[in-house]
Amino acid sequence: MGLMKYFIEQSIKPEGVIGRIMLKIMNNTHKSLFQLGLSNINLDENCKLLDLACGGGNFLKIASKKHKNIKLFGIDFSKEAIRIASKNNKKDIHNGKIRLLQGDIGKIPFTDNYFHVITAFQTHFHWEDLSDKIKEIYRVLNENGQFIIVAEKYKVNYHMEKYKTENDIKELFDKAGFENIEYKETKDNMFITGVKIIPVSRE
Repeated sequence: MGLMKYFIEQSIKPEGVIGRIMLKIMNNTHKSLFQLGLSNINLDENCKLLDLACGGGNFLKIASKKHKNIKLFGIDFSKEAIRIASKNNKKDIHNGKIRLLQGDIGKIPFTDNYFHVITAFQTHFHWEDLSDKIKEIYRVLNENGQFIIVAEKYKVNYHMEKYKTENDIKELFDKAGFENIEYKETKDNMFITGVKIIPVSRE
């Protein structure tokens, strides 16, 4: 296995000593992405937020400090990531404000219409079957629920063959059922959000 491929795999599923180092690096280097996400999310108190591929749990920690009554959930495929995230959010896990799960984003273990907000920071470009995963995310969002992707543009361009352009990713959200789709860019980052609006029955 080439060195670059090894580090990419560790960023997807951190394991062992190298995985712990990667999680620490990501916790620190992604802070600007977390702040960009929080500045563009309309978070009501008492809402339920799920962070996908939550890594070392730093976004959950930042969001918890900013919002007193929010309920926070994190899911990650990596056992090591959940261990580190649990350590970083020990107090809020103990008081029930944060809940962490090891699991697959393609099979989110919650009922339909459960979350108010779902976030994905610096991760969607690693997902296989991206279209199916976004449909699964749509399933567990409640009515008027918001899904947000935030990522560095160079990572998107490096890792993805499809869905690099604004029009492509908007189309991806649209096919999953999202409405009010917005795409924004800064010099280095991209941000896209969509809202789940359940059609009114005309019966």
